[in-house]
Amino acid sequence: MKTLKKPIIIIAVILAFAVFVSGILYLFFKPFYYHFFYPFDRITGTIHVTMNGETYNLKSDDVSGQYDFEDEINVRVRKDADGLRTAVHGSEYGTYSLIIHIDGLNAPLQAVIYQYDRWNVTKFNLDISIDSEEESITFTSVAKVNGTMVNNSSAFTFSEEQYVYYVVSV
Repeated sequence: MKTLKKPIIIIAVILAFAVFVSGILYLFFKPFYYHFFYPFDRITGTIHVTMNGETYNLKSDDVSGQYDFEDEINVRVRKDADGLRTAVHGSEYGTYSLIIHIDGLNAPLQAVIYQYDRWNVTKFNLDISIDSEEESITFTSVAKVNGTMVNNSSAFTFSEEQYVYYVVSV
């Protein structure tokens, strides 16, 4: 019985030390973990579209994505009561484009988020208002990048060849 107590005490001391060291490492190296091993999506947002004052029903197939205006990326899209929720992992530096296809426009809309640090977490709300009579498109966004709010707004006419809107830029 006496020989059994000593190994149990040694194992308990080692486990207590491991828990203590893990807690210290977590407190001091949490930013390091989130910079390099962030497991969640870094770019998330909700897209609302109105056409001629009426809500336009975006489908999940209407949104695709690109990295640096060339490479296709995976965009997870989910429809809910607030609009169309999008999520991109966004773990590299550079421009991420959400390409939004809307019937009746001569070109798809592009909402661009510039990821200038790979540890940035961006949450945005993008409102797109299309007026067929005035042939205009108005983009309005509110983005939260690492706790800082960024508001933008731009207008385009139908005659322009492409519609590129920067939700977040440097």
